[in-house]
Amino acid sequence: MSKPSSRNEPMTIARLAQHLGLAEGTISRALNNYPDIAEKTRQRVQKAAREMGYRPSSSARRLARGVIETIGFVLPTCRTQHSDPFLAEILNGLATELSLHDWDLLVTSVPDGHDEVDVIDRLVGSNKVDGFVIARTRREDARVNYLRQSGVPFVVQGRTDHPDDYSWLDIDNEQAFVEAVTYLRGLGHVKIACLGGDPTMNFAWQRRSGYLRAMAEQNGHIGVGYLIDGITDELTAFRAAQRLLAITENDRPTALLCVTDAVAIGAMHALTRAGLRVGEDISIMGFDGLPIGRAVQPALTTLHQDSYEIGREAGRMVLDLCTNPPSAPKQTLWQAKLTPRASVNPPAQSPAQQNKGGF
Repeated sequence: MSKPSSRNEPMTIARLAQHLGLAEGTISRALNNYPDIAEKTRQRVQKAAREMGYRPSSSARRLARGVIETIGFVLPTCRTQHSDPFLAEILNGLATELSLHDWDLLVTSVPDGHDEVDVIDRLVGSNKVDGFVIARTRREDARVNYLRQSGVPFVVQGRTDHPDDYSWLDIDNEQAFVEAVTYLRGLGHVKIACLGGDPTMNFAWQRRSGYLRAMAEQNGHIGVGYLIDGITDELTAFRAAQRLLAITENDRPTALLCVTDAVAIGAMHALTRAGLRVGEDISIMGFDGLPIGRAVQPALTTLHQDSYEIGREAGRMVLDLCTNPPSAPKQTLWQAKLTPRASVNPPAQSPAQQNKGGF
């Protein structure tokens, strides 16, 4: 058996073969677990490969296996996509999980004049990816409809209105808002307003549904103008909160439930600008559990979802689909965790006084 060469030289199959006194074909087949290689030889080759720092060539491995080892992610076409901290954390978790398995993440955006399906179709047609992860789903989503027909493995972060026949990972958004209303009602709030998102987005629709269901079941009061849809960022939230503050003081809500943390922070700015105290005059609750929620004053009560771990799990799911196609879709529903902080407190008056109006 020859001595190994300098550590500065890259370890190759040829060098392993020379070191072990075996044919290069035997080394390759042992590393790839071919059944015609004796178990003793396979273990010997793989042990030497580990000790000598051998790493297979990505291009050679992909050619041998007939896979690209790349997952595609097309950024959703929305104005705030590049500043969406929730989406950024999902991508971070997804990229981390893929890299642990020597797979790559291809992230691309949508050029002007095209839509997300155009980009997905181009990636499928050019064989640049083995599968997709998609996020920020609409209730009726053209991306999901396309991928259903394409035969390409995909995992959805979120769901559509009809999610039975594909793999997805989602948060129980409706139940989370039911629990949020329950928590506020338990503190004595009756007049609870809601800043909802785009109702064509499934997560926003589910949260809206949870708010309405819980308010009806728990005898909450939804006054005129309490439910405002289409709030997608801090600026629109700031303006929507100003509309709520324009309601006469006797009819004004004492608590505000927001579709995201970013929306909640925009509403907090509006209250502060108006000279009101968040958590004392009006309580505010968000959704996402973003780190910035701990830094604002007062700290933001939120419904926490671990966006980084969501990305990790989506990565595990899509890798499994690409390497071990299941007989049935895998569907996972996680629960959000209520995280109380200083932005939510009991109303300034008792429930009996609140029913009469005023703070």
